[in-house]
Amino acid sequence: MLNKLQALMLRRLSVSRRFALLSFLCVLAITVLVCVASSAILRRQLVVHDGAVIGDLASRLFTSIVPAEFFAAPSGAPPAGAGRLREFARSEQVLRFMVYDADGWVLWSDDPSLADHHFGENTKVAAALRGEIIAEISHPGGEGHHSTLRGFPRLEEVYTPVRYESNGPIVGVIELYRAPAALFAVLDHGVVVVWVLGGIAGAVLYLTLVTVAWNCYRTQIRLEGELAEARVLYETIGRFAELTDGDALLQAIVEGAVSLTQASYGGTGFPDGDDMVMHRLVAPERGAVVRLKMAECLAGLTFTSGVPQVANDAALDSRVNRTSARSLGVRNLACVPLQHRGRVIGVLFVGNKKAGPFTEQDVVRLRAFAHHAAVALENARLLRETKNTKEYLENLIASSVDAIVTLDPLGRITFVSKGGLRMFGYGEDEMIGRPVRALWACGPRDFRAFRARLVRSGRVENHETELAMGKGARLCVNISASFLRGAAGEVTGILAVVKDVTSLRRLHEQIVRSERLAAAGLLAAGVAHEVGNPLTCISSLAQVLMAGASDHTIREGLENIEVHVDRIGRIVQDLTRLTRPTPATLRETSIPDLLDTAVSLARHNPVVRRMRVDSVVDPALPLMRVAPDHLVQVFLNLILNAADAGGRLTVRAVRSGGTIRVGFEDSGCGMTAEQMRHLFDPFHSTKNSDNHLGLGLFVSHEIVQQHGGDLLVESQPGAGSTITVVLPLEPLPVVAEETA
Repeated sequence: MLNKLQALMLRRLSVSRRFALLSFLCVLAITVLVCVASSAILRRQLVVHDGAVIGDLASRLFTSIVPAEFFAAPSGAPPAGAGRLREFARSEQVLRFMVYDADGWVLWSDDPSLADHHFGENTKVAAALRGEIIAEISHPGGEGHHSTLRGFPRLEEVYTPVRYESNGPIVGVIELYRAPAALFAVLDHGVVVVWVLGGIAGAVLYLTLVTVAWNCYRTQIRLEGELAEARVLYETIGRFAELTDGDALLQAIVEGAVSLTQASYGGTGFPDGDDMVMHRLVAPERGAVVRLKMAECLAGLTFTSGVPQVANDAALDSRVNRTSARSLGVRNLACVPLQHRGRVIGVLFVGNKKAGPFTEQDVVRLRAFAHHAAVALENARLLRETKNTKEYLENLIASSVDAIVTLDPLGRITFVSKGGLRMFGYGEDEMIGRPVRALWACGPRDFRAFRARLVRSGRVENHETELAMGKGARLCVNISASFLRGAAGEVTGILAVVKDVTSLRRLHEQIVRSERLAAAGLLAAGVAHEVGNPLTCISSLAQVLMAGASDHTIREGLENIEVHVDRIGRIVQDLTRLTRPTPATLRETSIPDLLDTAVSLARHNPVVRRMRVDSVVDPALPLMRVAPDHLVQVFLNLILNAADAGGRLTVRAVRSGGTIRVGFEDSGCGMTAEQMRHLFDPFHSTKNSDNHLGLGLFVSHEIVQQHGGDLLVESQPGAGSTITVVLPLEPLPVVAEETA
């Protein structure tokens, strides 16, 4: 029951009172223990000291008045010098005097009844026989021989050894009992003094503990208040980083300020010309907007001066707009500037503190809070601007027709704009992380030249090259690139703008081609003028000789001359039409027959005669409406070019869908990409320019295009070439049929 009562009392007591009670009990217990221990030690030391003095004095007196033969007396006989001992035992200080021999028997005592007795194992006598002086306070009745001393409440009992020489043997022990009033008085007063001093020390200790506890309690209250304020600051400032919306951020700032200062409402103010626009964002009039003149309100003064302003009596303070204060019920008001890097961007205010006026500590806390709030507002503004700039740049890059590409320092693609993905024909996953060198279609030499220019000058402008597209085609591009650098100037990547100039290059090639066509036309006109008359003479002479020749072989040769002269005439006429093309005349013809004619004509060339020509022609090829002489000219030109390249020639003719494909595949020296690029240009030749004008493939390409077809070229250096003539089964309207 007592324990339950104590527990109930402890539960009802406050922490401070509980600490005071427990401290009192602890100090009391410690004081009692210390006083008890100190009293026991003090008494023991005084008794030991007094016993040592008395024992030494008794031993000296005994040996001076009693001879040594005292201890040699036979049993039952009175010891020598016993009379002198009776006089010594009559001292007022000595209540009992006994002498033991070395075996622990009582040789003499002032009480004759105790003589010749042995009291068993007496540890005190044994200790004295070892040379120790034993002194202690005893209470009579504990031993058999104390029965005669029971009238004394306490006695001093002393055992001292007896030796007749300083280093001689111990021959016996003296036991005496005393009742020294002075010693007992000293002991009693000493104990009282110890308890008094202990009580004083305990009281001082207790008061010290109570004082320390009270100071700790006050410090705890203060720290708890500061901790609560710090928690509000931490939680509110922590929300700043999560809020990007301006209104939500202002709301969080004002709520934090109101909670921090225990105010009833709060808000923000921002300048608008000569006015301050005050927004109440926390109750009671949440959302209220007040517009005041900058020079007539406390917030305006705070904004212009950059110094916090406090008005604890708003109704009488001249700095406050009293009309507005009365209408809104403002009792007191505190304003602090929202300041960032020395620039005031607004004002944070709180009003009507719930308990008492605004203190200097409130202003200090509110100003520190306003500093963080200003930083958060500025960060939110910068975030909005950064987001808008980012969206603008993203739209700008996404809308760019040209490709915008970034690379890391190792040349791997890290970003490609949408225009670049459309241009290259790849997906984003296929491009990111891919080495840009894998897209370079003009070979490693051109790539190394581009890289060397970039490393040397840090930027490259208008580098024209070709890149491989996703569908295997090539793209003619113009590249401008520069290094991307970090804050320390180190190279962090490469920025490249890639412009598709394929159409521009084709336009340029068309212009060059037109110029060359014009030159070819002028040349053809001159050739037609200079060659026409000799051809007429040769034809006339051949006809005359053929009319007079009777040998079959000669006539056949003259007929061939006539045929080739006619062909030369048609070629000259075709050259004159380069600048003024006219529709060719079509006839239904067999492609295998045209190939046989071209091969037969080519056999007159010694190189072709030494060359192996294999023919793989589908016999089921349908007849086509073509210009026979023109196609024979094309096939013959391709056979002669293959003969100049060397190796073996294979001619294939097959039907593929709505076209007939005639391929000329040789195993000669092959061509480079640059040579294939200019293969159909007029006056461009891969052979000796002294003997070849470079018009053969140009004219052949024109003839095939007039038929609505195309010339396809595949070649690798050292691996031969394959030129395929693709002819549609249905000719284009540009080719006219033969009239009846």
